[in-house]
Amino acid sequence: SMKRKLAIYANGWNDDALEQALVGIRRYAKKEDFDIFVFLSFASYSEHVSLSQGELNVYKLCNPEDYDGIIVCSTMLNSNDTAVELCKAAKKKKVPVVSIGMQIEGIPTVSVSNEEGMRELAVHLVEEHGVKRAVFIGGTPDHVDSIARLRILREVMEEHGLRLEEKDVLYGDWGNEKPKLLVNQMINRGEELPDAIVCANDVMALAAATEFLEEGYSLPEDIIITGYDHIGFGQYFLPALSSVSQNFEEVGQRCCEIIFDQIHGREITEHVIVPSKFVPGESCGCTHLEEYQKIRDQYCQQSYQRHLDNSLLEQNERVLRQRISDIPSYASLKIGLRNHYEKNHQFEGSGFYMVLNSEYFEDPMMNEAELWRKGFRDRMEVVVALRNEEILPVDWVTRKELIPGYEKKQGEQHVYYMCPLHFFQYNYGYVVLVDDPYIMQVKMLYPYMEKLQQSLKFLRINLRLDALNQNLTNIYDKDPMTGLFNRFGYENKAIPLYQESLVRKNSMMVMFVDINYMKRINDQFGHLHGDNAIKTVAESIKANVKGNWIAVRFGGDEFLIIAPGCNEEEALRTKQAILAFLEERNNDGSQPYRISASCGYVVTDPVNGRELGLQDYIKEADQLMYEIKQEVHARDGMPRK
Repeated sequence: SMKRKLAIYANGWNDDALEQALVGIRRYAKKEDFDIFVFLSFASYSEHVSLSQGELNVYKLCNPEDYDGIIVCSTMLNSNDTAVELCKAAKKKKVPVVSIGMQIEGIPTVSVSNEEGMRELAVHLVEEHGVKRAVFIGGTPDHVDSIARLRILREVMEEHGLRLEEKDVLYGDWGNEKPKLLVNQMINRGEELPDAIVCANDVMALAAATEFLEEGYSLPEDIIITGYDHIGFGQYFLPALSSVSQNFEEVGQRCCEIIFDQIHGREITEHVIVPSKFVPGESCGCTHLEEYQKIRDQYCQQSYQRHLDNSLLEQNERVLRQRISDIPSYASLKIGLRNHYEKNHQFEGSGFYMVLNSEYFEDPMMNEAELWRKGFRDRMEVVVALRNEEILPVDWVTRKELIPGYEKKQGEQHVYYMCPLHFFQYNYGYVVLVDDPYIMQVKMLYPYMEKLQQSLKFLRINLRLDALNQNLTNIYDKDPMTGLFNRFGYENKAIPLYQESLVRKNSMMVMFVDINYMKRINDQFGHLHGDNAIKTVAESIKANVKGNWIAVRFGGDEFLIIAPGCNEEEALRTKQAILAFLEERNNDGSQPYRISASCGYVVTDPVNGRELGLQDYIKEADQLMYEIKQEVHARDGMPRK
């Protein structure tokens, strides 16, 4: 049966290509009435391996069999092994799958040819602008696209009786830093500049152009610079970059055709090649291009609004960080975050979901590695589920659903972006953004996710510190032999309870318990049996104290019970229950002596108030206990101890 869902495995660093491909995919999927799930990682070659692993793990959220088809942006995942694995996993489950760019055995592929666009660009430079000497800046020497783009430039120059010298082939690692350095060296050598610098992508071309402009050169008068990819920044730039479009919109469309041919059992093309296309810009000297002026005007008109939006987004993020760091427990995280996102969600898209593995926060002492052997849970906790401005009352979601409260509405299409939450390679949840989130339009998704993860990491550290402090307090306050409070615990807990009972005008019982014949047990049977007697009396007390009562081991064989809200009747019942518990133990034959205790108690009366301190009541209870003990000893004809 049809699930009406397509999955895409993509990488956030290639957002321009993804955005264009999605135009084609959405258009085709809308016609077939499908929703689109984009599993998005920010893995990169320059990142720490374990950080990239935590990003790549987002693809593990996807069970291929829950989707009708899968598109893998294989050349863009920044991990060839992952791309191969994902394609094979889908094929194994018999789910239609297409690879973009990378040819993997038995998997249909859609790739963009470098030929057309690069050839047009090179011919244009030589024939239209009279370029005689060119410098080529490739990405990395071993990359298929670098190799192909260099080869085509060489061929075109040779066809026109020109040569591309070896010394004029440089590499900029696809990024900003290296090309700026290369331009600097060119200028500082003081040699004559080439006519053109042909870059293997727009990012390197923009970096090189910026460096020339900063050094006082004019483009394209002093030097021509061209790029490849036709990204947004290249179009706003002055001069607008001459570049090559990879037609990703058509790539997306063709991927869908292959998937739907498989779904409907039609013949499929194993390898579709989409032609690239040269897009002239101002940076090569083509100046009659009003469309770039329009794009720039629009960019300038929107610049102040963008500034305001970015300021508000940063403010929201600060408030969120503050909120999370003030949260006292995992239980209150949900309330805090739901309140936050209900008020602040203008940048996250038409829906926002945060799903966590609750165990990670509920047990902050647990080691990460311990928790993650199991991978993503089959059932995870929904912390926030925001849809159409409303917080949904959903608390759990399964791996099959992933989107809390998800249902496919006929004739309505949505795009869900799934982003991982992780600490290095350890994943503890994911976030979902819906449709066209502003933070993706302005390329702010990566910093947004990074800040969110830092805040959650700090929350877990705080929870861990709280748990450690609690343990230390327990060690400090508790008597290790009986587990009852010790004298410190008495100071910290009992005295404030007594003060509170005075303020609230509640009665309180103060009971003193002392073991009878303790010395005889120690002398006749040894100290281990003496300890056993102490533990047995502690058990009888524990079994009979209520939730907010406090039991203290006050001295060697003396105990104190502080019982707020306890009246005379309940005090007597408690005393009888403690003695009955001991009697039961004496009758079970587990020890060769009887254990008994004397209990004296007083009940405070704050309403008709005798204004006594807690210490005075303890003395009184002790005195009553002493009188009872005297009677016991007199009856047995023994001295007091």
